[in-house]
Amino acid sequence: MIRPIILLAALLSCTSAAVSGASPSLKPSLRPATTLRLSGGAAPSVPQPSATKSKQTIHDGREVYVLADSDAISAAVAESVAAIGKECIASQGTFTMCVPGGSIVKALSKLPPDSMDFSKVHVFFANERIGEYKCYKGAMDSFVDKCGIPHANVHKVGEGEPAEVAAAYEAEMLKCVAKNDKGIPVMDLVLLGTGEDGHVGSIHPNSDEVMQSGKGKVILPIDKGGKKSIAASMDVFCASSRIILSAAGAGRAPMVKAALSGDFEEWTVPAGLVKSEAGATAWLCDQESVATLNH
Repeated sequence: MIRPIILLAALLSCTSAAVSGASPSLKPSLRPATTLRLSGGAAPSVPQPSATKSKQTIHDGREVYVLADSDAISAAVAESVAAIGKECIASQGTFTMCVPGGSIVKALSKLPPDSMDFSKVHVFFANERIGEYKCYKGAMDSFVDKCGIPHANVHKVGEGEPAEVAAAYEAEMLKCVAKNDKGIPVMDLVLLGTGEDGHVGSIHPNSDEVMQSGKGKVILPIDKGGKKSIAASMDVFCASSRIILSAAGAGRAPMVKAALSGDFEEWTVPAGLVKSEAGATAWLCDQESVATLNH
């Protein structure tokens, strides 16, 4: 059980270090689980977005909220983050979230600045291209400065070669976030967009990164084709107390059906492997992306 006092102590230590200038076929149903509880005794959950058109619960507990379109999904992402962040801060004094770039981080521009005490929010990144820092820049432009999150609480990926950058970011994450019994950091919330091919973050189908799933890895170095980056592992995603994935458009319908049914070959649909081991997993979809889900 992750107790609030442990979470708070870890984050206070992390913030202190940041201010002082320190460097910064595993189908979901087969993954072992432990039970995380909030201080009030309730299991972590993802609240149903107010604009939900319909809801479906998959056999393994993942929930699918169907919204009108991509704009409604964006609004639902912001609404969910606001509710979860407020709940976490009230119950444990802090809120940690791991975010990607792209449409998800753009959706966070809709976060109301008065929705929670943003001084208690810590932001980590699901993936980042070394030297470009698009995810970091996107977060700063979208919601960090608007909401007043202290820059010391925004955990930017460093510079250097992928292996050393990954090691440093892993150390930062392990220092700042409470761990489960496997030594994996437990985020309060992981946000992920999905690609038509089923990739999440920088974990792509049949890649070396997806094949590290279940091996206790935290941050993975990527050095391919001259592109150097790092990625949070599938283990980090699945250790999170809550996970929200988004999928919009008819082009994602085959992927959504495969990911939620489990009908795919090993490693071919990373999004289908994303499931909180001890909390809640929610998919925010539009009507086009779920059109074939039950057919």
